[in-house]
Amino acid sequence: YRPNQVAASLRLQQTRTIGIVVPNLSNPFFADLVRRLEELAAKQAYQVLLVGTNETATQEGERISALLSRRIDGLIVSPTNDDTSAFSETGLGGPPVVLVDRGFGAENFDTVGADNVDAAYRGTRYLIQLGHRDIALIVIAGNLSNISERVDGYRQALAEAGLSARERVCAGGLTIDSCRAAVDGELARADRPTAIFGTGYAAVLGAIKAVQAVNLTIPHDISLLGFDDSDWMTVLRPYVSTLSQPVEAMAATAWKLLNARLAGDAADFQRVRLPCALEVRESTAPPVRLT
Repeated sequence: YRPNQVAASLRLQQTRTIGIVVPNLSNPFFADLVRRLEELAAKQAYQVLLVGTNETATQEGERISALLSRRIDGLIVSPTNDDTSAFSETGLGGPPVVLVDRGFGAENFDTVGADNVDAAYRGTRYLIQLGHRDIALIVIAGNLSNISERVDGYRQALAEAGLSARERVCAGGLTIDSCRAAVDGELARADRPTAIFGTGYAAVLGAIKAVQAVNLTIPHDISLLGFDDSDWMTVLRPYVSTLSQPVEAMAATAWKLLNARLAGDAADFQRVRLPCALEVRESTAPPVRLT
């Protein structure tokens, strides 16, 4: 015997289906987030419909519309940017939406993310305490609020140390190649940085490629600090020091908030910030040359 799910959905006005929308399925952070959300959904007998948007607002709008047409019960979204017009329909009697990682500037949505300002501040302060004074921050997308917050944390640490005049915020873009090009430019300078702080997965890999291409070594010639954590960071030497986002806690919090809305909770929308962990490994060390 197999129950007729369509008939049950019509009777209960529920599909027991949740839509998950992420901007980049190849990014280990989003892959890990999706895996954990799927586990939580399965425990409560929910099915998951997963879509990727390729960091494109047009695709985001089209794919969210497709999910809504399937009468999903709720959405968990990491938006391509802070413009929430793609799912404005959900505010008109549609399913509840929880935003994760991005979109903290959006109103009328529960949001869950890392405490980006504090994480970037602590990461930059750690590099300064090692003795670095010329620290290049490779920014993957300046139009995202979570990345802007990381820039703010970086600047706070520099200002506290009296190093604001040595700020180096470099636009890297969303791809590994574009981030590599940004780091290439920094390494070609006569006063090249002694440390690179990548604000995301693409920035870290782009930095590694750029450093290797000019036969420099990490951390002897240049230190590298990342953001996000993944298995690959502890596969090849040197292991990469990084700010690890609390992916498990982010997924659990998002799922809890969505469940509350599905149960009819009409409380004020919540904005939850979760702390990151500084994972000190082998890619960071005191600078060999004075700066």
